Amino acid sequence: MSFAQLSILDLRLIISIVPGIGHRIKSRNNPDLRVELVKEFVKKNFPSTKLLDYALAVETVTTSKKDNLILNVDGCIAVCFVDLLRNCGAFSSEEAEDYLKMGVLNGLFVLGRSIGLIAHFLDQKRLRTGLYRHPWDDITYMLPQLASGNPGTEARVEVNM
Repeated sequence: MSFAQLSILDLRLIISIVPGIGHRIKSRNNPDLRVELVKEFVKKNFPSTKLLDYALAVETVTTSKKDNLILNVDGCIAVCFVDLLRNCGAFSSEEAEDYLKMGVLNGLFVLGRSIGLIAHFLDQKRLRTGLYRHPWDDITYMLPQLASGNPGTEARVEVNM
């Protein structure tokens, strides 16, 4: 049994979803082209791809269980940035680990999501369609102390524009 297989087994005992693995639409037979482009670029240009290679080994294990348990774009970007941070030569190994512990990659993902949100907003304005509103009951988080009583009203903040 490979190290990747053991790691997945250990992780699956703790949590049911492996971060960075899985896609609702894309699969081994219908790959996400963004992931393919990132992998190709990184393999060609980064000084080391040790973590990406490990993630691809994990993907081999997970896709043997289910076809859509591929390395997704968030997982691919995350492991590639860690490879770059650790091996670009601009940071000592201590500095690289400090930056990772500080959560610098979270800012990267927030930035990407913000750009996507702005793009959706501008596209919907351009198409003169209403802004998409996801059902409240699917996205509202209720604090346990607020969830008792009349759920969905006291813990929700409505914003009208």
